[in-house]
Amino acid sequence: MSGEALFKSIVSGEDQSVLGDIARSSLGLLSKGYEKAVSIRNARFDEGKGVTKVTVPVISVGNITAGGTGKTPMVRFICDVLTQKGLHPTVLSRGYRAEDNNKNIIISKDGTMLVEPSISGDEAWLLAKVLQKSNVIIGRERSKSAEIAINELGADCLIMDDGFQHRALARDIDIVLIDASNPFGYEHVLPRGLLREPLSGLQRADIIVLTKVDQVAPGIVSGIRKRLTQMIPNIPVYETTHKPQFMYTLDEWANGSVGASVDAYKEQRIMAVSGIGNPQSFTQTLTDVGYNVVHTLPFGDHHDFSNDDVVEIWKQAFAHQADAICITEKDAVKLSQLHAIEDLKIPILVLSIGIEFVSGKQEFIENLEI
Repeated sequence: MSGEALFKSIVSGEDQSVLGDIARSSLGLLSKGYEKAVSIRNARFDEGKGVTKVTVPVISVGNITAGGTGKTPMVRFICDVLTQKGLHPTVLSRGYRAEDNNKNIIISKDGTMLVEPSISGDEAWLLAKVLQKSNVIIGRERSKSAEIAINELGADCLIMDDGFQHRALARDIDIVLIDASNPFGYEHVLPRGLLREPLSGLQRADIIVLTKVDQVAPGIVSGIRKRLTQMIPNIPVYETTHKPQFMYTLDEWANGSVGASVDAYKEQRIMAVSGIGNPQSFTQTLTDVGYNVVHTLPFGDHHDFSNDDVVEIWKQAFAHQADAICITEKDAVKLSQLHAIEDLKIPILVLSIGIEFVSGKQEFIENLEI
């Protein structure tokens, strides 16, 4: 069991051993300190201290739990909507795992890539690759990125990727994504649970979007909605699914070629490989499309793939008689940079994912008026 899997088994309560109980008690003590620090920080921002207001509208897309909730496809969707309205958005990314996110670096301009993934980090580079009519900037200080976007790139609106807890830049709309398969982070803040701040922080949200609602029972979605209504009664809540859009070979994806239909390789036995926060979700998506997933090989979230990992991928694929390996777009960013991946004698497929609203899509778009 990986360290990440072990951690989740402990904080979820799945591990009922004595050591699991001891670990939860210890993590609970650490959580109290973390929660106090977060509360002090939020109180400071609530008073307006250290907050920068810029001259163009700002939309924040974030979450309240650690791990993947679907921010990248949502940012892509919002940028497409704003572009269709004639606006010129720029995405402000923290640049997680960038070479140096203390610097503010323009990653792309109007869809033209300006740096390599090793400089930008995989998530920012992926956004830059798929946003053909927008700009992407990385930097820990979003207010400085905002200045660059406005003054150098002519941005007339800004999208903060993973911005809910980054409160130093004022925003006009706060969109919070909640993964229906683990909505409240095991009810505890880090490190006892997965909450990045207490649930009371949701009171700052303007819009709530439930993601992956098709991967849980309808009763669970109803329960989440009921609880949200109790906590934040006047905030609109929308339901979405992660809809597969295209299936590419790794070469097609890297070269920007046109992808095939999502079920184009459905007759092949697939091994799902992912380095994301919720690998089960990826496997479920492939299964829902109709693929025969013979094995799942999860790595940790934001995993830095190496040549040794490629060897392990090949071994596992051979052992489970897979005809092809399927990866996420985020993982394709890193794997496409490895020379060893070219030596694999098995097709590498890349599944692209988009956001689809169960209902209320037009209302959501109208709520983006800025």
